[in-house]
Amino acid sequence: MSEKPIVAYLTRHTVSNYGSVLQAYATQTALEKLGCSPVCINYYRSDEKPKELVHTLLQCSKWNKNALTRLVYMLTQKPVYSYAGKRFEQYRKIVKVTDREYNCEQDLIDDCPEADVYMTGSDQVWNTITCDKIDPVYFMSFLKDGQKRISYAASFGGSEVKDTDKPVISNLLEKYDSVSVRENSGVKIAGELGINASQVLDPTLLLTKDEWEKIIPKRDCSEKYVLVYQLHPNKNFDKYAKAFAKSKGLKLCRISQCFHHIVRSGKFICCPPVEEFLWYIKNAEYFLTDSFHGTAFAIGLNTQFVDILPKSYSERISSILELIGCENRILKSYDDFSITDNRIDFDEVNRKIESERQKSYDTLRNMIGECLE
Repeated sequence: MSEKPIVAYLTRHTVSNYGSVLQAYATQTALEKLGCSPVCINYYRSDEKPKELVHTLLQCSKWNKNALTRLVYMLTQKPVYSYAGKRFEQYRKIVKVTDREYNCEQDLIDDCPEADVYMTGSDQVWNTITCDKIDPVYFMSFLKDGQKRISYAASFGGSEVKDTDKPVISNLLEKYDSVSVRENSGVKIAGELGINASQVLDPTLLLTKDEWEKIIPKRDCSEKYVLVYQLHPNKNFDKYAKAFAKSKGLKLCRISQCFHHIVRSGKFICCPPVEEFLWYIKNAEYFLTDSFHGTAFAIGLNTQFVDILPKSYSERISSILELIGCENRILKSYDDFSITDNRIDFDEVNRKIESERQKSYDTLRNMIGECLE
């Protein structure tokens, strides 16, 4: 065993998405604070690489009808994913990864990185991947019996898993020494599978506001604005954001990693570095989002926010809002521009988060166990 226990963790760090990169960075930072030597297992599925991702997504898309629709999809989507892929390849350098890149389960079976503890990290690692299939690698299927495995803030994504997947998932989770999940719905799912799981904070909330501000650019904000970070197609969201900003007499800004979102309302900020992404959230007067990690950063950086829940996987957002007593920040009507009149009491929210933060650190410390002694 090394002087500092090596924790090799596996998460969805290669997705061209701000939450994916920053939650991996937060996991790394939290483990370092506990006295560990963390390394992210650089697992990058072949079918999720920028050159292949569009082909993979097309297979289960409504555009996969005929040669013409497939051509249109490829011509419009490939440049978008290629551009974001190149930018996020640079952004991911804040995460320490294994020297080797692994592209499939067999790669990891043949050459598993050495570690004292193997950890499934946060994000939707236990949700279905691409075309509605689970990936056993995120359940540590490549490990040998006896190798210590834990999970921290893993997410199933939604409120249930498919019946056909339950036996496979249950068998894989039974091999874990300890299981913790991100949502209260995850605790319920694990229980139905016969697995005891505790609920912990997403790693982005393990870092304090001061810790995040260390990487945020230190420059003044010259104008007030409403910021939108929208991941899911929703024309009503777009119309609401425009009307909301007008009702507040503020400029509307939109941040996205997809350059084709330029057609949506507001000043478009395309694929900025992760530090800039956080700067825009921190300095916004109001923040409108349908993203879990967008919500998490608004909470952590104490920005007044409104959540427009997506049609699927909204449990992720509802769970964290329930934890801090902010369910009233969920928009119920696209005619409601007064939702922010009652401002969030961040003194109270911060007290709740700090209490949960200490519990989560204690859970992570206990799961790593004797390796830290």
